[in-house]
Amino acid sequence: MPGTLKTVFLSLLALIGAVLALALVSSAAGWLPSLLRMTPGSEAQLGWDLAFTVLGGIAAIAFATYYAPCWPRAHGTSIWSLLVLGAGYGLWVMGGDFPHWFVIGLLVSLPVQLLLGWWFGRRASRDRR
Repeated sequence: MPGTLKTVFLSLLALIGAVLALALVSSAAGWLPSLLRMTPGSEAQLGWDLAFTVLGGIAAIAFATYYAPCWPRAHGTSIWSLLVLGAGYGLWVMGGDFPHWFVIGLLVSLPVQLLLGWWFGRRASRDRR
């Protein structure tokens, strides 16, 4: 039983850490544009936001995959599922506020985020088994 509790605890830690990694990348996306003197609401700002949304997703999935005590891809996929739900909700509620290229870019990036997150989160010791 203690081994099972340890695994559950480490799984929760990996998932919480992934959410924190996403928050960290999103935070950087929030304060860097003002340093680069980007105009708020411009196409460049929106492209910047899309790029950091994708990078944040990749970082979160990679974190969950790397630090998962078992079933690393399942951990990465669970974070990805949250990202898909968040993107779907955001596009449902505010989709008309964004240009078509942003919406298409976000939807196309979702499988790319999963694959790159799995790839960056892999560990050689687990890949050989």
